[in-house]
Amino acid sequence: MRAALALLFLYALASLPGFGARWGWSAGGMLLFVGWAGAAAAGVRALTRRPGPASLIGMALVIVALRFGSALVAAGRISPGDPHAYVELARNLVLHGDFGVYESYLNLYCRAFYPPLYPLLLAGWGAVLGFSTWSLLVFGTLIDGAAAMLIALLGARLGSGAAGCRAAWLYLVWPSVVFSAPLAAKEGFCALLVLALALAWLSERRGWRGAIVLGGIAGLLALTQPGQAPLAALMGLVLWRRIGFAAVLRRGLMAVPVAVLVMLPWWLRNALVFGTFVPLTSAGGLSLWVGNNAHATGNWMEYPPELRDLPEITVGKRAGALAVEWIGRDPLGFARLTLTKFVRACAVSVFGVVRLEAMSPTIGGSLAALLWPLSYLSHAGLLALAAWRACGRAVPGTLLLLIAACVLQLALFGIWFEFGERHRDFVTPFLLLLLCWPLAQTAVGKAAPTP
Repeated sequence: MRAALALLFLYALASLPGFGARWGWSAGGMLLFVGWAGAAAAGVRALTRRPGPASLIGMALVIVALRFGSALVAAGRISPGDPHAYVELARNLVLHGDFGVYESYLNLYCRAFYPPLYPLLLAGWGAVLGFSTWSLLVFGTLIDGAAAMLIALLGARLGSGAAGCRAAWLYLVWPSVVFSAPLAAKEGFCALLVLALALAWLSERRGWRGAIVLGGIAGLLALTQPGQAPLAALMGLVLWRRIGFAAVLRRGLMAVPVAVLVMLPWWLRNALVFGTFVPLTSAGGLSLWVGNNAHATGNWMEYPPELRDLPEITVGKRAGALAVEWIGRDPLGFARLTLTKFVRACAVSVFGVVRLEAMSPTIGGSLAALLWPLSYLSHAGLLALAAWRACGRAVPGTLLLLIAACVLQLALFGIWFEFGERHRDFVTPFLLLLLCWPLAQTAVGKAAPTP
């Protein structure tokens, strides 16, 4: 793991001049990064002991300032891709009671293109507080706050509540998280569910109580991001030495029917709409094509014209066939692209700025030059520091195994499809925990006590 993180950091360093040439070097951008890093470090330092009122107020002001600034940049702009689609889905649910959204690139009204859970939650929120940028900011911040609480709980469960609190603080001010906060982006909700999965596997609950929690969370994750559904099993498999193989197998098998019950209403709805079984989303073939064609980069791209005006189920099958055809025609290109997607998406962090550029209206070049160093350098620093901390004797093996499960999820199930930076965001909380773990152990071999 240490070697992998170090190699990703080296790739980030090698890519730095290219992004500097694209957006330009800004003294203001470097000052913004230095100021953010100083505030983040001050918060980490304050949480090495019980912080006083002044420290807590200062940390709260930093959180508010960062998220307010992110909302100011996003206000009045329409985000392309999923954030805009989720808002439209939620609006249609509120106004018409219909789960569907028009996809202009396909000239198709899609009814199962997007998994249902996040749009349903967003619709419930928007029905009361609307869908303005400021309403979405509060919604996203509540989700991020819940994820931060689970990070703190996970740190305590693994032996260091102090490390959990420090990692939770960093998560709330992390640039990629802050950039997404005022948008209807589901990546923060996915991270919340993945953290809940880790805690469910480490829970002391036995029998059906533990299985209901584990299966329920696994089903909810599948209804939010289908590609991450296998993570529920991978976490159990990597933790079998801690939990016991028999216990992992028993709990996993008991959790399966619970997860099925959670997903069953969506299956029945899709059967009524399409007259066929659509397990989670109709977009699997399209996602496979986006990730595998002669011009693919891993990020979204316009669909080919021959996919327009087709029925929803047919278009997914046709797109998947195009991807499989290209893979068979150019297997070496497929292998090279797959490796490139993985390294690029895991080593580089500029998606928040790229998305702002793609918004309508777009941001100016000077603002992009101001923001990209903050996003890029924070992630590069995380990779470097996490590589250094991965060899620490005080770091619990369980945390390293959870990170390994996340990497396996990306390598075994993620990179074959559309795969950009946002698809690995759920790993960030675990890397922040690794970064914040105490450097030393007490004499009895346990993590330093929590203040």
